[in-house]
Amino acid sequence: MADSVPFHNDKKTCWSCPAVEFKGHVDFRACGQAAFRKAASGQLVVECKRRTDIGYFDPMGITYDSCPEYKETEYGRLLHGMKVMILGIDGYLGWPLALKLASLGCQVSGIDNLLRRRLVDEKGGQSVLPVSSVYDRIKAAKEHLGVTINFREIDLLDREAFLKYIDEIRPESIIHYAEILSASYSMVDTDRAVKTIHNNVIGTLELVFAARDYAPEASIIKLGTMGEYGSPLTGRPLFEGLFPGDAVLQYGGEEWSLGGELTPRDPVSFYHVSKVQGTFTIYEACKYWWLRSYDVMQGVIYGLNTPELEVHPSLNTRFDIDEWWGTVVNRFVAQAVIGMPMTMYGNGNQIRGYITLADAMQCMVRMIANPPEPGQYEVVNQVTDLFSVRHIADTVARIGKNEFGLDPVIQRLENPRVEAEDHPYEVIHKKLEEKFQFASGSNFEDEVRYMFNRLMKPDIRERIEAQKKTLVPITRWSGETKPLAVLETIIPG
Repeated sequence: MADSVPFHNDKKTCWSCPAVEFKGHVDFRACGQAAFRKAASGQLVVECKRRTDIGYFDPMGITYDSCPEYKETEYGRLLHGMKVMILGIDGYLGWPLALKLASLGCQVSGIDNLLRRRLVDEKGGQSVLPVSSVYDRIKAAKEHLGVTINFREIDLLDREAFLKYIDEIRPESIIHYAEILSASYSMVDTDRAVKTIHNNVIGTLELVFAARDYAPEASIIKLGTMGEYGSPLTGRPLFEGLFPGDAVLQYGGEEWSLGGELTPRDPVSFYHVSKVQGTFTIYEACKYWWLRSYDVMQGVIYGLNTPELEVHPSLNTRFDIDEWWGTVVNRFVAQAVIGMPMTMYGNGNQIRGYITLADAMQCMVRMIANPPEPGQYEVVNQVTDLFSVRHIADTVARIGKNEFGLDPVIQRLENPRVEAEDHPYEVIHKKLEEKFQFASGSNFEDEVRYMFNRLMKPDIRERIEAQKKTLVPITRWSGETKPLAVLETIIPG
C-alpha cells in the first residue's frame, strides 16, 4: 500500500498493543485507576513480550507505524503472527474469520464443541452448502490456502480443558462466537431456554476469568447483537452501547448527564436476554481487571461469500436456512429457489440492521488490528443497511423473477413473536467508518444474486428440498404449538 495513505491504527501506541506486558507493573484498580512502576526519569514503563531486548520503556513512545512487529495489510497494521483464538471456530462466522486471519499470517487457534451441528440436526435441517468435519476442513485449509489452524474440540464450559488450552496458547486476541445464536430456539420450551441462558451466560463468565488469569493483555471481541436494544417506539437513537458525552436526562425540573453510561436494553427473546447479560459481564470485567473489549452489536448477517471461501468448495462455511438457525435473507432466497412462499411475519414492516458476511469479516479484522486500551470497554454497532422485512421479500422476489426465471410468492403469516411491526428505527453506526476505516465491499442486491447462483445448482436445490418442512415457521413466543395462520398471499409485481 502507498505510504501516503495512513492506516487507521498508525498512531496507536504500545499502550494498546497486546504484546506489551502489564502484569507485574500495574496495580489494577476498579474504575480505571492504576499505579505503574516508574523509571528513574519518572516515566511510566512497561516491557514488550516480543522485543525483550529493549527492556523497560514508555508505552506511549512507540507507535504501530514505527514498530517492526507490525506489518501493513489492507485492514490496517497487523501484529505479525498475531495469536488469535476463536471460540466457536466451526460456525457460520468462526470458520470464514479463521480462514481470513490465517491467510493474513495470524497464528489462528480455536475451540468448538460442535453443538451447532447437533442442534441443526435436532431441527431436522442441514447446512445447504455441504460441510465436512472440522478436521477435514482444517486439512482443506492447509491444502488450498496453505494455512495452519490449531483446533481443539473443547466446550467453553469445560473449565479444566479450556484453561489448559488458553494457558498453552496465551492468545493476543480472543473472538467470542461460542454461543447459541437463535431467538426462535430459545423460545421453543423450558429446556431450550435454559440451555441457551446457561450456555451463553456461563460461557462468557468462564471466558473473562480465563482471560484475567491467562491472557490479561488480549483484546476480547465479543459478539453482541442489535437485538439487545430492541426497537424503541419513542424513536430514541440506538447509540453505540454507551450514551454520548452530551446526552442528558431531564426530569422534575433538573438535569443530569448520561454521558458514558450504558444505554437501555430491551431484549426481544431469551436468547437476547443472555446477550444482555454477556454485555454486563464483559463491561464489569473490563472495569474490575483492566481487561479490554469491543462488544460488537451486530446486525443480521446474510450471504456466503468471502474471498477465502471462494477458493474451493471444501472450504465452505455452513449455511443454514431452517426457522431456528437460518436468518431471514438466507431463508427467503432458499424458499424462492424451491418455489416455496417466502414466510413473512405480520405486515413485514419490522426494520432491522443488516450486514453481509464479507463485510462482517472485514469489520472483525479491522477491530482485531486496532485493540482497545487496557480497561476499555467499547461498543461498535456493526451494520451497513436498515431494511424492512417486506423490502427484503420484495427484492428477493424481483431478482428471483427477473434474473432467474422463478415465480416467488410472499406469504403473510400471523406474527408468532412479541414485537411492534410498525416502529421507528434509528441506528448510530459511525465508528466502523470513522475509527476503523471500514468501507463496505458488498451490497444487498449483489449478495442476493450470488446466493441465487449458488443455491440454484441442482445438488443444492435437492438439499433445500430435503429439509423443506424445517423452513415453515412454527415457533411461537407464547409457547403454543398450533400452525401460524396465513393472513395473505402476495404475488409480487
